[in-house]
Amino acid sequence: MKVVFGYLGSIILVSGLMLLIPFGVALFYSETLEATFFLFLAVLSAIAGFLIRLKFKVREVTLLEAMVVASISWLIVSFLGSLPYIFLGGMAWIDAYFEAMSGFTTTGMTLINDPENLSYSLLFWRAFTQWVGGVGIILLFILFIPHGGLGIGVWRLYRAEAREERLTARITDTVRRIWIIYLIYTLTCSALLWLVGFNYFEALTHAFTTLSTGGFSTRSLSIKAFNNLYAEIIIVVFMFLGATNFLVHMRIFTGRFKALIKSVEIKAALIIITVFSLLTTYELTIYNSQSFIDAFRISIFQVVSILTTTGYTTTDIISFPPLSKALLMILMLIGGGVGSTGGAIKIIRIVILTKFVQNILLRSILPPGTVKPLKIGETVVGEEEVTRIAGFFVAYMLLLTFSGFILTALGYEPFSAFSAAFSAQGNVGPCFFPISSNLPSISKIILIFDMWAGRLEIIPVLILFFPDTWKEFWRLGKRKPER
Repeated sequence: MKVVFGYLGSIILVSGLMLLIPFGVALFYSETLEATFFLFLAVLSAIAGFLIRLKFKVREVTLLEAMVVASISWLIVSFLGSLPYIFLGGMAWIDAYFEAMSGFTTTGMTLINDPENLSYSLLFWRAFTQWVGGVGIILLFILFIPHGGLGIGVWRLYRAEAREERLTARITDTVRRIWIIYLIYTLTCSALLWLVGFNYFEALTHAFTTLSTGGFSTRSLSIKAFNNLYAEIIIVVFMFLGATNFLVHMRIFTGRFKALIKSVEIKAALIIITVFSLLTTYELTIYNSQSFIDAFRISIFQVVSILTTTGYTTTDIISFPPLSKALLMILMLIGGGVGSTGGAIKIIRIVILTKFVQNILLRSILPPGTVKPLKIGETVVGEEEVTRIAGFFVAYMLLLTFSGFILTALGYEPFSAFSAAFSAQGNVGPCFFPISSNLPSISKIILIFDMWAGRLEIIPVLILFFPDTWKEFWRLGKRKPER
């Protein structure tokens, strides 16, 4: 357990450094109280993290230890992230923690009714938590690890935060390239939004929450408040980029443009967006009596926003007809691409599970002994990988069902309750549930848990509740310290 404390100390230290950025924003806007608070919190966090790091040595971790580090670090960082909302925004503790968890997990559910009333530095912090959370708390920590540091333990930490694919041979190099690509896209999105009419501050904060597929806006009406077609087009493009596997981005940046054509996830995403947008457009024109152009504009934005798990809105989705609401619920379940900032189950896993079912059906038709490998594009998916994905899918659906039933038992209408569970666990944001500070604390806790578990893809969180996990920790604790 000592190694876990060592890593948590390092992550608290990095979080302290992160808090210096909103401190700079507060100084820029002459917000003295906010600047003082962010500086105090930054210094306090950095000192606390440094002292914990001194007390507990960091060494190479097992995969189990890495998962525990990842799970607990998100709880701690969300606690630190909630303090500005409490002391600067006047929020109750549970509401502030809900807002911080929603930010870092890029969910975008909010209990703040009027973000326009927040200070610049607090609005910036709100968007910045999503930008950092889009890539990940652990990946921010890995950014500060020297080349070759911690050995294979870095790979285990990388995997523990719901990432699987390497862009380079060294994980530290992979993480640095992810951050570079992420920064380039963020600055590009920000510049384009400024060119079409956003002010500097709102261009940057919306770029933060677009690339991270987070969805926090500086306006209570979200993107609808701007009524800007060009901005909507830019945001749709960058939401899609944010929800695309960073491996594809890496290949594009190195001139391998065929990666776009070959990506099964991108093909599937485009098909889903096309079909769901047309169905929603049809229903809005028939049942809501909207013109085809207006209906299509609303539909494609909302479909991309929900599929990528960003959660921006340009309309009140509660007013959608029944089929369109059901379609949005399905999109909440599907989510973006693996290795992206998107949440939910992920498109490629849905494709693999669909192919797996197809293979089972074919085996019952073909002659006994026929070998039919499961292929996605040119890649053969092994049985172990299929089993792992199936296990994740079952765990994901069980937790969804459990959360939905609890919310229903608390007195909410079933469709509304399950939409909240779908949205929170998929890190989406919008839902057909009355999200507000008036919610009972138990409902907020359930949604916080779902956001946390969904961001880490269930398994690292659930293992904390298994007695065998702590027995294994007891065994690992008896190891002789490395010299």
